[in-house]
Amino acid sequence: MVARHLDTDGDNSPLPESDAICVAHVSTYPPRQCGLAQFCDDLVKWTSCGRDGMAPLVVAMERRGQPHAYPEPVALTVTDDNEAEYEAAAQFINQSSAQIVVLQHEFGIFGGTESRLLLRLFDGLRKPVVTVLHTVLEDPEAPMREMLRMIARRSARLVVMNSLARPILGHDYGIHPERIRLVHHGAPAPQAQDRESVRVRLGLTGRRVLSTFGLVGRGKGLEYVIRALPAVRKRHPDVCYLVVGQTHPSVRQAEKESYRDELRELARSLKLDDSVRFINRYLEQQEIVEYLAATDIYLTPYLNPHQITSGTLAYAMASGKAIVSTPYRYARFLLAEDRGILVPTRSEEATAAAVNRVLDSPELQRQYEARAGAYGSQMFWPKIAARYRALFREVLAERRGRHPLATPVEHQQRLAIPGGG
Repeated sequence: MVARHLDTDGDNSPLPESDAICVAHVSTYPPRQCGLAQFCDDLVKWTSCGRDGMAPLVVAMERRGQPHAYPEPVALTVTDDNEAEYEAAAQFINQSSAQIVVLQHEFGIFGGTESRLLLRLFDGLRKPVVTVLHTVLEDPEAPMREMLRMIARRSARLVVMNSLARPILGHDYGIHPERIRLVHHGAPAPQAQDRESVRVRLGLTGRRVLSTFGLVGRGKGLEYVIRALPAVRKRHPDVCYLVVGQTHPSVRQAEKESYRDELRELARSLKLDDSVRFINRYLEQQEIVEYLAATDIYLTPYLNPHQITSGTLAYAMASGKAIVSTPYRYARFLLAEDRGILVPTRSEEATAAAVNRVLDSPELQRQYEARAGAYGSQMFWPKIAARYRALFREVLAERRGRHPLATPVEHQQRLAIPGGG
């Protein structure tokens, strides 16, 4: 049998299927609470199950003074500002049974200026690395551009979750497209649940439900949805907006709950106490799936136009939701071809009009749900895991066939990207 190339808008050349693959993952990891940790946890679980999976190992990134008690498969932790621990992690992985390393990259997770300490890990590794990019900035400042180019030179492949990232990496970073693979953000498959029965369980009987979930911070733009609600409630007095999720830990450390307090006061000032509910805790994945099942319209009113991925939007798309969003990059990618509604950033008027348009027409809502569900079905974790396993086989086959005994320096030279340095 052969596996197909995972890049959905590129080469589809066949790949040989091979024996089980042992993977070392470098990322934040639960119980640390962030989107990257949840993503890595899902990737570990789904890629290590099935006949070609082997027990994985995880190197978990930590912040100084904020340790966690980790379950298996975490085998080692690295404090983000400790250079020696990066070097030790590289040696640990080299001596392990891992054949390939998967690194979840986000600026701010790794130490040093623009994550520069991460290079100590790369330079010590003798195993090929697949780097998953959760942020790709357009027209970056010089230090960030150079850091990402150095990561690219040291990686066998870069994974992006948005096809709009590919031209940015080529134009702004000089990274050759041959090194880049598109793999959708994974999401859990929705469960067959009656919407109204889920609402009964959640105390939302008889309500038309809008929701936004995820870690809360000022860049989420939640105030614009709340300001839109009076115009929505005039037409749909049974509407209820759910803000589901706790404040981001780093935000809470810097400003406590000031943003959430401002949102609560805004809702009170607009007499929306019964129309806005805050579920202020970190939700397990099953709880997120249930809140999505109760939702009529999912909203992401995010303020950063350059945001290239969003796990919350991926979950909503995979759940087959009608979606209203501001036009940040990931929303433009997922909601193309009328799979959802894009509204101008910071416009409560446009948000209210879009929400009313959907709530006014059950048939329109069903159409958006059907389009989202049809597209989102390719994002279910079993399918995404299969694509990652195909990528692992591709990288290992290339390494065995072309340079099986490459030293770290030779490996970097052979992976050098034309025009990328």
